[in-house]
Amino acid sequence: MVQNGEFAIIDRFFTHETFGAWRSKGVGDDCAIIDTGAGRLSVTCDMMAVGTHFLPSANPEDVGYKALAVNLSDLAASGAVPRAFFLAIGLPERNDAWLSGFTEGMMALAQQAGCALLGGDTTRTAKVGDVHAPITIAITAMGDLPLQMGLTRGGAREGDDVWVSGDVGGAYAALMHRQGQWTLPAEDFPAAALRMDRPEPRNALGTALLSVATACADISDGLSQDLGHILDRSGVAAQIVWDAVPAHHALRHLPRSRQLEAALSGGDDYELIFTAPADKRGLVEQAAISSLTKVTRIGRIVKKEDDSERLVVYTSEGERLRLAANGFDHFA
Repeated sequence: MVQNGEFAIIDRFFTHETFGAWRSKGVGDDCAIIDTGAGRLSVTCDMMAVGTHFLPSANPEDVGYKALAVNLSDLAASGAVPRAFFLAIGLPERNDAWLSGFTEGMMALAQQAGCALLGGDTTRTAKVGDVHAPITIAITAMGDLPLQMGLTRGGAREGDDVWVSGDVGGAYAALMHRQGQWTLPAEDFPAAALRMDRPEPRNALGTALLSVATACADISDGLSQDLGHILDRSGVAAQIVWDAVPAHHALRHLPRSRQLEAALSGGDDYELIFTAPADKRGLVEQAAISSLTKVTRIGRIVKKEDDSERLVVYTSEGERLRLAANGFDHFA
């Protein structure tokens, strides 16, 4: 885990024992799971900025869609059913055309997910010299959970299988292509770009896994990093088979080093990485079928030894692979 990055800041300054009438498991998961007395809620909050999370040239409809999608993905990682969200947006200036597109994309997903916009705030971004700060978006999303249920990053146990939904690496490959660092074939780029611009939150799968999975996270910062959060919270280690990882087909013509970078460290996939007991493989597959979501078993949870690495990646022939990076970190 990066000691001087984003997650070190969270650990040092914002992790504390919960207090008050509404209790949760505390900071450190994709969502806060809160017992209200009348029921159980899952709550998440994500802040995004054009220029950091979105390219300045991004279609406003895609910005609106994705801003909500990343929050729904957090709810999926807890197994919650989306119910409502709140939007706070900072704008450098009023631009009705941009706002119209942004709202259209966001509300199309909101209606599809049954997650209503119930309030929020609008403000003008701060001015630095002669330039206003970029568009900044903060969404708080809430979902329902059955009493005494909810998935967190803690709970993975030795012997559990490691699973991932969908495929990984396409969004990062599209970003590298758009930045001119990589070149994807013309026939592969549109599908990769769709993964970057319009990720599909796996809410139906998350809910179907509530009584099956032992731990779960969504892949926002990279498969290796988000699986690493599960390993840290659960006090275990993992072995991953590279050949089993469902890499996006847009990676097929890239060198293996770039395939590894995109699929294991790239991030922005918003798939679910989760663990489940080996004797529940049939139930995992049933959850996949009922949610119409592909899942792939990519490794297993092992005991964490004091002098061993928490995550090791092998090929099916036994070759050990090294990752160039752990994943995205705002403050690394």
